[in-house]
Amino acid sequence: MTVSQRDESLLQRHLDGALPADVAAAFAARLLAEPELARAADAARAQRALLRAAAGPARQASARFAAGVVAAARQLPTRQELEQSDLVATALRVCRQLLVAAAILAAVGALWHAGMIGPTRSDTLQASPGVLEQEIRQLDARIQSGAVPPPAAERGR
Repeated sequence: MTVSQRDESLLQRHLDGALPADVAAAFAARLLAEPELARAADAARAQRALLRAAAGPARQASARFAAGVVAAARQLPTRQELEQSDLVATALRVCRQLLVAAAILAAVGALWHAGMIGPTRSDTLQASPGVLEQEIRQLDARIQSGAVPPPAAERGR
């Protein structure tokens, strides 16, 4: 029979002295009644003894080291200061986003006003002066050849 995970957990807590008194008493009775569980407890105790021996003597921090750690901890910002800096960072991020959005809207407005974007006007005709002069000459030539009748205002002259 092998020791279950639940029993292994109870065993470790028993060895740590972390079990409530009634559970510890019941577990101690089981250790006496179950040889497999008792062998697991002996093995765990031996393992703990080896680990303690391998760790060597306990070292204690010097008073100077402890004072340095306490002084460094006192220089750290408080929770309120951290929350306030987070709030400021969030506000700055939102302001930057609004500024970028305003700049984009201003650029789009300037392009719209300049006529570079937006609806095209179909009621205006634009041509370069050279093209316009050429079209007028061609129309005059067609009128003089009789292909196109002259405008009504010029017919009576």
